[in-house]
Amino acid sequence: MERRIITKTGESKVEVKKSKFLGIAANISSEEEATELLKEIRKKHSMARHVCYAYSIGDSNPRMKFSDDGEPGGTAGKPILDVITGSGIQDIIVIVVRYFGGILLGTGGLVRAYTDSAKEAVLNAETKEECLCCLYDMEIEYPDFETVKYLLENVEGVSMNMDYGTSVTMHVVIPEKISEDVTKKVSDKTSGRAKINLTGKGMM
Repeated sequence: MERRIITKTGESKVEVKKSKFLGIAANISSEEEATELLKEIRKKHSMARHVCYAYSIGDSNPRMKFSDDGEPGGTAGKPILDVITGSGIQDIIVIVVRYFGGILLGTGGLVRAYTDSAKEAVLNAETKEECLCCLYDMEIEYPDFETVKYLLENVEGVSMNMDYGTSVTMHVVIPEKISEDVTKKVSDKTSGRAKINLTGKGMM
């Protein structure tokens, strides 16, 4: 399983007919975290007319929510959510703050403004790919160490660090989708001498 998340919040600023739209795209891990961030933004922008948002939390069956915050129905929250679902990013909230400029934009103008603000904020965010990985402790005898190290160094997505004692304990992270193949190669290269223990799994 692979996923993409935000590692650094993105921001945007769009001005349409004197109305200012300020976008924020951030990583969240829970609805409580989303609520807290919204409170902070509303406090920071207490003079703004609208604070509209959408979020998506989770992977296979994400929890989604959006709000027009007083804008005409379907002109703010849903367009922001559409940007989120099209981005391929998980655990994300996008907030767009509007400072009203005195000129009505119409429903089409609002949809474009909120969409553009959300898109720009997402584009300005820094992201990274995560995948489900297996964590292994591999106990390797010294005569086999360089062979195993070379093997693992040449597999994309694998990372490791070592503890040196009477043998070398290699703490290895391997993407789950290739973990069975990689551990089999280690076992084959050492003629079964490597002691390979799965210690856990996690998104990395």
